[in-house]
Amino acid sequence: MRFSLFLAAVACLAAAVLLQVSALGSRLLRADPDAIPATEALMAFALGRGKALFEVRCAACHGISGTGDAARGVPDLSDGDWLYGTGLVSDIEQVIRYGIRSFHPKAWNLAIMPAYGTAQPSVRDAKILPLSPGNIRDLVEFLMSQQGRAADAASTARGAEIFVGAGGCYDCHAADAKGDSAIGAPNLTDHITLYGDGGRAALWSSIAYGRHGVCPAWVAILSPAEIRETAIFVYSLSHPRSPAKAALLGVQ
Repeated sequence: MRFSLFLAAVACLAAAVLLQVSALGSRLLRADPDAIPATEALMAFALGRGKALFEVRCAACHGISGTGDAARGVPDLSDGDWLYGTGLVSDIEQVIRYGIRSFHPKAWNLAIMPAYGTAQPSVRDAKILPLSPGNIRDLVEFLMSQQGRAADAASTARGAEIFVGAGGCYDCHAADAKGDSAIGAPNLTDHITLYGDGGRAALWSSIAYGRHGVCPAWVAILSPAEIRETAIFVYSLSHPRSPAKAALLGVQ
């Protein structure tokens, strides 16, 4: 008799937990995604689930800690520097849902770095012409100077003219070289580098051979709830001091 009562109590408790989980899940999907970080209960609910999804779906490229891989051009998701959008949960959801250059019609697919050291730098725009090795060296020196590094003055001056002229670099990266997160063109004036170590050889390789990394679209694989939970976890990687994230990691 007592055992039966115990089983009944356990069943009631399990039902109550399931109802609570269902209610939180419904709230999570109905909420404004960009308001969720200010709601500790929803963050705490989503983080553990998002962490598990990230480890299964995203960690193979971005790493368990989300710090990426510069050797392959996989971005660091923990540094707060966003290539696409401004780091809002809604921006991250967009990337997870539709991808980057994923061939999904809603994917971000505008910024494709031409290969200026080849005979046909762009398959999309025949008007983009190759640059000579000397031109590319000058552009590299210009970019080094933009980052506050030592650079040859004469080469830098020539590179500046190429940047806003024959190279057409300003069209994506803006005239001040600070990029455009609306299309995924990186800021070239900071010390955060997507590919390589940011040195002359890495910059040369990017300019000469082009860059066009891919992130898959998960819209047909993950549910709307899973996409939101993953996005919230990715958001938390660059906001590690949030109370919910601290609780998840077991830190103060």
